[in-house]
Amino acid sequence: MSVSARDYRGALANLAGGVVIVTTSDWRGQPRGMTATAVCSVSIEPPLVMACVHREAATHRAIGHSRAFALNLLPARSEDLARRFASSRRAKFDGLRTETGETGAPILADAMAHCECKVERAVDAGDHTIYIGRVLEVGYEKGEERPPLLYFRGGYRSIAP
Repeated sequence: MSVSARDYRGALANLAGGVVIVTTSDWRGQPRGMTATAVCSVSIEPPLVMACVHREAATHRAIGHSRAFALNLLPARSEDLARRFASSRRAKFDGLRTETGETGAPILADAMAHCECKVERAVDAGDHTIYIGRVLEVGYEKGEERPPLLYFRGGYRSIAP
């Protein structure tokens, strides 16, 4: 039995995912980043996360070189930021406030949480690589509750208050 790419996408469009900007630095120290929804927690002890990255993405090559990445979890009303990093635009970081994490990965000031990771394992999976990262540092908003930005059925959404 074979599943068409159209049917596969149609079925999985019903899986809501949190929107995350995966960031890293390339071999020249330049920031790289991409929008992702195929990201999740793997383990609490040790703290591990995973991010699936398309092999043709510039961010893929940069993570392969730096062996580090950061997950920047986006709050609702960050659709412009998500679209910026989902594009092939070269200057994705222009005009954004960032800090450089201990791994060298950029941390976005507008993220409601972040995890800095060192690649522990890279697993080939079809046209993607699953990067499993050991979380070395985290940051998140304490006390403030903002709903997350979600991706569902081909569009950006939020949890209703």
